[in-house]
Amino acid sequence: MTGPRVELYSDQIDELVSRVESQCNRDGSARYLISLAGVPGAGKTTFAKEVATKLNKIAKTEVLSQDGFHLYRAELESMPNPAEAIRRRGAPFTFNARAFVDLVSCLRDKSQQVSAPSFDHKLKDPVENDIVIGTDVSIVIIEGNYVSLRDKVWQEISSLVDDTWFITTPEQLVRSRIIKRHLDAGIAQTEEEASARADGSDLENAKYILDNSRTTNVLIITR
Repeated sequence: MTGPRVELYSDQIDELVSRVESQCNRDGSARYLISLAGVPGAGKTTFAKEVATKLNKIAKTEVLSQDGFHLYRAELESMPNPAEAIRRRGAPFTFNARAFVDLVSCLRDKSQQVSAPSFDHKLKDPVENDIVIGTDVSIVIIEGNYVSLRDKVWQEISSLVDDTWFITTPEQLVRSRIIKRHLDAGIAQTEEEASARADGSDLENAKYILDNSRTTNVLIITR
């Protein structure tokens, strides 16, 4: 979809639902696909679930996260610099972008059931075929840090979806969420360790996203 960029606040979910309702395919022959990008800690997953809850009143909606396409730790450990690869886990090169994009390309065909991996934060690895998008699903929100990147492979996503969204969140809120996430998931044992990780790789990834993402059709502003 093209046209002037729309700006909405994160509590204007009804406006987004109306937007989708006015655009999605009424005859049900194809799924309507939305990409939702944003930096780590922007609130993508929570927001996508809130939108999906309301969209489900119109048509069955599922959320597909990019997280299931993390490379396995064993794959990171086989890289030329495994220590750096593990430290930077969450950066674009630590995902299987080709597999992710190939799966997104299969979602359009509503007659096809699609299985996708999830990510287990306790195991710190993907869980294959843990998400099933059945033939009764009409709308899919594809959320992840890099779904609007201009980089090779990632850039293909924009041409595969019907609408592109980006959620923006104040940096201090992003940082506090990331710290809490690292503590809750056991990635860091102390707040000091979690803060160091947030200020290092996570905010480095955030800057990369802001500098290298396409302009989306919709900008969602957290308030």
